[in-house]
Amino acid sequence: MLRRFIYLDKTALGQYVTVLEGGLTTESTTRLLRSGTGTGGVDVRVINASGERSREEEESRTLADTDEARFDRLLRAAAAEPEALGWVEVLQPDTDLDGIGIGAMLSWECDLYVPEIIQTLARSGEALRAIGMIQNLLPMARTLGLNTEGLPNDEELSAVSGFVSGLDASLLVVGEDDETDWRVAGQLTDGSLNGDVEGRARVVGKVSKAVPSGRWKPYLTFPGLKLLPREERRRMERQAPAPGKEGEYLPGPALMLDILAIYR
Repeated sequence: MLRRFIYLDKTALGQYVTVLEGGLTTESTTRLLRSGTGTGGVDVRVINASGERSREEEESRTLADTDEARFDRLLRAAAAEPEALGWVEVLQPDTDLDGIGIGAMLSWECDLYVPEIIQTLARSGEALRAIGMIQNLLPMARTLGLNTEGLPNDEELSAVSGFVSGLDASLLVVGEDDETDWRVAGQLTDGSLNGDVEGRARVVGKVSKAVPSGRWKPYLTFPGLKLLPREERRRMERQAPAPGKEGEYLPGPALMLDILAIYR
């Protein structure tokens, strides 16, 4: 299958493949040798001679290793020895995800989305893009005499933009499926992102934490989004969210992942 990577953590991939192969391949050389025989002759009225000649052709190709090729080798190794690699191919979520250990690698095709609160606060989310668009359009709108009543002024826009930028919060994605109550969630590094992650896709990642059924993990307490004191975070995780605030929490049962790849 040809894969289109929406997200690929190349640093983590290099670490996994280095352990798997005992080093990191940078390039490989392939030589192909072809040999054969041919006939040759001279047909003249006086002289008629024929014979065989041999030939050899050598083709040499040097290929640079790529992250996509490394990921393909990782998948082949996981298919060959899933237990040795602690690899779980999720086919029946209720069975496969229940009791999975910390450090296990899982691969699951599911529906992915970015929670609204993360879209608002993340440095690569929608809020900063929307603010930037308004800041660019407001001077033109005023020049054209358009009605801008109700829109924030320049000072307010700059304050909100500065606040969101100052948070330096990472994007976070959640995976779910209609067949199960289980969810997975993990942060994304901006430099590893290559497109819109929302929609149906396959996610591969290492389990870092389990959220049991009946517990709630506020998105604001995820690594990189710790806006609250430790005691407040622990208190919020012990109680259900207030009505209307459910979208700001990851409900259990769920697994938090160090996401390696998202692809279709």
